[in-house]
Amino acid sequence: MITFLRKIRQNLLSEGKTRKYLKYAIGEIVLVTIGILIALQINNWNQKRINNNKEVTILNSLKTEFEENSNRYTKTIRFQKQVVKHMSSLLQCLEKKDITFMRDSIGIYITGGALNYYRAEPVLGTYEALNGSGDINLIKNELLKSKLASFSSEIVQGFEDEIATMDLLNILTIEFSPSLEPLMLTKYRQSFGLKNTRNTNVDFQNKTLLKMYQNPNIMTPLMRRILMENNRLELQNKMLKLSKEILELIDNEIE
Repeated sequence: MITFLRKIRQNLLSEGKTRKYLKYAIGEIVLVTIGILIALQINNWNQKRINNNKEVTILNSLKTEFEENSNRYTKTIRFQKQVVKHMSSLLQCLEKKDITFMRDSIGIYITGGALNYYRAEPVLGTYEALNGSGDINLIKNELLKSKLASFSSEIVQGFEDEIATMDLLNILTIEFSPSLEPLMLTKYRQSFGLKNTRNTNVDFQNKTLLKMYQNPNIMTPLMRRILMENNRLELQNKMLKLSKEILELIDNEIE
């Protein structure tokens, strides 16, 4: 084709048909330009198709992760509410200082409340990989990208709260340790291979409870931990809400 066009140009020049040559040259330029534009358009279409396929793959991967995140936060919130409830009941016992008040449940309140701890471990592998590679820009929905960024930044705040919570948990573990064995539930004693002395050592239990109630180093860290766990519970609910919003945006994009 190129050889054919070259011969036409040579013939026109050799015959002195300058005007026709100029018209032909302009036409050739137009044809070449159109060809280039078509090639660029085809390339753009192909690249757009590739990017769209990549985006769908990314969205499906994010959907899998945030379905898991939603499940993890739902479970953690349920367990964490129980922890706060047990700690609040334990606080009432410490305030009354009555060895008969909710006596049979104090062991549960200590082990299941003051010394218990739950944390959701969010999955962010896909989002972190997207940020690292720059492929986050393949996601066209700006609101979705904003929600993903918010989710990631909130996790940092959550870890800061958990560090403070762990410090309080360590303090409470030290303070409650002398009371754990005498007040341990039968099923826990049996799991450790201990004898069932919970109902026979009443005097020992009474002394243990009185000593625990007189300990001035318990109530303050326990109250602080209740406040901290309520803050964490609020954050967990926020993360669950964000997870559901992200899932909804992803579903809208995939449909």
